[in-house]
Amino acid sequence: MKALDAIDRQLIALLQDNARLSTVALAKAVGLSRSTVQERLQRLEAGGVIAQYTVRLGRDGDPLQAWLLVRYADGFSCDDVMPLLAQLPQLRFCHSVAGEIDLMALVQVESPGALADLREVVMAMKGVDDVTTIPVLRTMLDRMSG
Repeated sequence: MKALDAIDRQLIALLQDNARLSTVALAKAVGLSRSTVQERLQRLEAGGVIAQYTVRLGRDGDPLQAWLLVRYADGFSCDDVMPLLAQLPQLRFCHSVAGEIDLMALVQVESPGALADLREVVMAMKGVDDVTTIPVLRTMLDRMSG
């Protein structure tokens, strides 16, 4: 495969911002015909530069948020677990709750893989018996911001 030129890099950047852009929209953005852009995309795909078109969680590239529902191990309490959780920079909110779940923690990470890693860190903390992970798909109302 020949080296990437400025147009190839521009197409890649546009697709990284929005993988759903049509060939027509891409062609307009780079000032080439639709068929020329389509040929370039096919070359980039065949050469392995573009491996897949995918969906990122979060809106407008925002980091991924998730609720971690934490249940304490027998004999442990919020006073035991909270100091460990508070050390995590990804932690945004933490609520002690009543019921089968002891604590709800809102975390913010960059990717699903980072969420999986963070979940494992919390699961390994002394005093934690179980963690249920609930990714946030969309925020429908937020009166805390702004």
